Amino acid sequence: MFRLPQQFHEAVRLFNEGEYFECHEVLEELWRAEPSSFRLLYQGVLQVAVGCYHLSVRHNRHGAVSKLRAGLQKLGQFPAVVDTVDLADLREQIATFLQEVEQMSDEQIAGYSGTCPLVIRYLV
Repeated sequence: MFRLPQQFHEAVRLFNEGEYFECHEVLEELWRAEPSSFRLLYQGVLQVAVGCYHLSVRHNRHGAVSKLRAGLQKLGQFPAVVDTVDLADLREQIATFLQEVEQMSDEQIAGYSGTCPLVIRYLV
């Protein structure tokens, strides 16, 4: 069974706290160092974090949509659960949120405050 490294769990904590830039930094280090296909898992979560950053900090619809889509595509290459991370739930959340972002008005994008409603959950 594949065990995710502690740095990944730290990135999940940062993501769930809305610290998207910091999450990106941790995952980028993991992604660049990982020789196996799991690098796409790290990159997928990284891209979702960047998408949330584009929306919540930069109010950039194009950047948010593009990164959320790319992350969703990468995460779709993995089973429903990796280690104890519920990727099926995360993919559903991303797909739903992506549709919401695409339907937001320019005013809603410009006024978006707070964090993305996405939460990475563990199965215990």
